[in-house]
Amino acid sequence: MKKKIYLLFIPALLIQCLSLRNGEKPDSDLIEIAKWSVNEGKLGTATILQQEQAKNTIKNIEETWIKIKTILPEKYMAQYVKELEIFTDGADGTLAGVKPTDESNESWSYGIDPADLPEGDWQNKEDFLHTLLHEFGHILTLNNTQVEPSELDFQEDEARYLTNEGLAKIDSYVNQFVQQFWYQDDLLFEWDKIQKTRNLDKKLDQLYDFYKNHKTKFYTDYAAESPEEDIAESWYYFVLLDKPEGRLIKNQKLLFFYKFPELVLLRTEIRSAIR
Repeated sequence: MKKKIYLLFIPALLIQCLSLRNGEKPDSDLIEIAKWSVNEGKLGTATILQQEQAKNTIKNIEETWIKIKTILPEKYMAQYVKELEIFTDGADGTLAGVKPTDESNESWSYGIDPADLPEGDWQNKEDFLHTLLHEFGHILTLNNTQVEPSELDFQEDEARYLTNEGLAKIDSYVNQFVQQFWYQDDLLFEWDKIQKTRNLDKKLDQLYDFYKNHKTKFYTDYAAESPEEDIAESWYYFVLLDKPEGRLIKNQKLLFFYKFPELVLLRTEIRSAIR
């Protein structure tokens, strides 16, 4: 059984190399403090893992959870998020992350670091808002309606993209996204070669060079880390930015989401919640 790891959003690509496909994401620096079961969007039973740290970090958990739910789409959060976890790696590190709770991808854990929670109105905190929406993008594009379990270690054909969470369904958002944008100009092939680099520092350098060589295709350097991160980053900018014009590939990625009426509705819902 594959280990379930957090899909973490870290503002700078060079902080660490996050490889979803081969499970290299180094989330071992995160200290798990406590977790709550979630049922239909409501917090349930708490499990305290670190008693001393929990004293100072879980006082306002209900308020924190309400703020998260105020921003993110209620229907999706109620359907997929079955666990809230509090972890930390100290201030100015990992803000939040999500991961499936089992192999089915039907239920997800949403993790946050209280050391990085902003004060006041979150709607005006761009970095944290970016994180919340980016992580929700993973749930949106990697849940069980989009990806099915697979024991494959390597992608066997080009028809279906292999994620760490499983094999993308033909008509899934992520598979269509990869087919349209990552097979173009052999981008996926070039990225795959980088994943074979064992030395972490060299891999980081190669990933950043990959981004620099394809700047017009990505909104951020972090998006160039993998197709999963690219679609999550593109999702964020789809929600926050006005409909783009022009022929740049990164703008075409935002226009991609407009093909799906349900995603346009989610965009409207989120924008109403943050403005």
